[in-house]
Amino acid sequence: MIIDILSDLHFDYYFKQFNNSNKDVKKVYDRYFLHDGRAAGDVLVVAGDLGHYNSQNIILLKMIKKIYEYRAIICVLGNHDYYLDGLVARDDYENSFIRAKELIELINSQDGIYCLDGNIVEIEGVKFGGAMGWYDDAYLKHYHPLRNFSKKSINDMWKDNMPDFSMTEGIENFDDLYHAELPKIEAVYKECDVMVTHINPSFQSEHLSKEFLNQQTNTFFCFNGHKFLRGTTAKHWIFGHTHDSFSYEFANCKCHVNAFNERAPTMKSVYINNEG
Repeated sequence: MIIDILSDLHFDYYFKQFNNSNKDVKKVYDRYFLHDGRAAGDVLVVAGDLGHYNSQNIILLKMIKKIYEYRAIICVLGNHDYYLDGLVARDDYENSFIRAKELIELINSQDGIYCLDGNIVEIEGVKFGGAMGWYDDAYLKHYHPLRNFSKKSINDMWKDNMPDFSMTEGIENFDDLYHAELPKIEAVYKECDVMVTHINPSFQSEHLSKEFLNQQTNTFFCFNGHKFLRGTTAKHWIFGHTHDSFSYEFANCKCHVNAFNERAPTMKSVYINNEG
């Protein structure tokens, strides 16, 4: 099975909310999906950050699946999929969790499109497991131990540098969702062939975007998933959130990010034996 990898599609940035056509979709994505005359893979994995509008996300996922003839699309939510963008969204949803729950249910109601949320989906013998995941303070503890960051100081840094606070409702602390997401990862990482999260499971500097080397805000782009990487049955771990394209290997698990932007000029794909 050939698995195509993308993340951080941010549909609403590239398309007007309710004005999407096959021509528009192909204009944006053909250079990724069909570069150098390749055919699209068998399954597309989207590692979070679909867009700010649930209805548009569904329309475009269905269009991509049909246009590029994917057998299935597997995705997880990202931080932007919790955002309440504008007054209309804040009137429509009491909090970000309601919007995210609706999006998961909408995706999973589509034929051949799945949103992982602490569960496993099997496609032609390949088991995909995953959840959004979230960041923690592991990077700060490891690389800046002398600072002895308090939760308040990390929260202040988070509020100053990440729109995740101002664009969401019901999330008060930088690691609230980390504690909610951790059990979902625990539930699936030992039983899948491909693992998917939005957040990078390694906090080591050599596994992060080189552009932001030594920056304290790296802590908001990774978590301490080393236990999971060492214990997973997955051959590949796919993540997003970092707007970059690179791969690394940790404890025999190959980890990949391929965000949709100018740093990822072509599709990244991996092959996995259907028989395990």
